Amino acid sequence: MPSRHDPARIAELQRIAILDSSPERAYDDITRLLASTLAVPITMVNLLDEARDWFKSCVGVQQTQSPRVTSFCEAFFHTESDLIVVDDTLADARFSGHPLVVGRPFVRFYAAARLKVRGQTVGTLCAYDMEPRQITSEQVEQMRIMAGAVIEQLNQRAAPA
Repeated sequence: MPSRHDPARIAELQRIAILDSSPERAYDDITRLLASTLAVPITMVNLLDEARDWFKSCVGVQQTQSPRVTSFCEAFFHTESDLIVVDDTLADARFSGHPLVVGRPFVRFYAAARLKVRGQTVGTLCAYDMEPRQITSEQVEQMRIMAGAVIEQLNQRAAPA
C-alpha cells in the first residue's frame, strides 16, 4: 500500500510544483463540472502532502486546506482501488466515526478518484454531500474521465524527471 509519508510519493508531489499555487481555470472547470454532474454541493481537486490535504480547486468550501486528521482521502492509502464511492458514510466502517461525519458539516456521501502521476498517488478528485445518495455507472465513468483530465494537467506542469 502507498503511504502518505512515502519519499517517492512526496518527491513526485514536489516535482509537480503545485502545492500552494494560485487558482487555475482548468482545475476550477473540472470541479464545477463534477459538482454539476453529481449534483453535489462540494467538490475538490485535493493534493495530499505529509500533513494536510491542500485544495487546488474547490466548490462549496472557503478553506484551501484541511489537516490530515480530517482527511477522507486518507482512505486511498489503505486500498488499491482507484475509485471510492460511499453512498452513506454512516453505514461504512471506514467513515462512520469520522469527525466530519459525526460533526459539522455531517458528510453523508463521499466519492473520490485517485490522482496518480508516474505511479504515485498525489491526490484525489472528490465529491461530498450532506445527504446519502447513489450515483449511476455513467456518473462514475464521467468522474473517471474528469480525474484523467486532472492527471493530464498535473503531468503537463511537472518538471522533467
